[in-house]
Amino acid sequence: MSSLYPLIPSFVGVVFCYLILNFNRHEDNALPLFLSLGYVCLYDLTKGFYLFSYVILFVVVYRFAIYKIQNVITCNNCILAAYVTIAYLGHYFLNAFFAYLDNAPFPYFSNYYFYYILIDSLLSFMLFRISR
Repeated sequence: MSSLYPLIPSFVGVVFCYLILNFNRHEDNALPLFLSLGYVCLYDLTKGFYLFSYVILFVVVYRFAIYKIQNVITCNNCILAAYVTIAYLGHYFLNAFFAYLDNAPFPYFSNYYFYYILIDSLLSFMLFRISR
């Protein structure tokens, strides 16, 4: 739907927040996590990004940055906004890095990214609670 109407966000930041917040309970809810990973892979395919780039970003962020982010930022809603920002900007920079390695043109960066970050941050504020 966001391919037809660019002002409708794709909610990848919300899905990325869901993955980060619920991945440690993967025994309880394995099916929604696999569907979320499938959604971000489908997003990569339909938008023309490198396949599995969101999965690679998730693994890197979950492994190396989650505890640092939670220790540095004290506001719970700010942590959710940081996750959404990492989801969009980290995905762009990771794809730019892959394009550099592949000697391909860089992905297009527009102001819609900031609009999507704002909308997805507001939605993640309403949908998720952080437990420390």
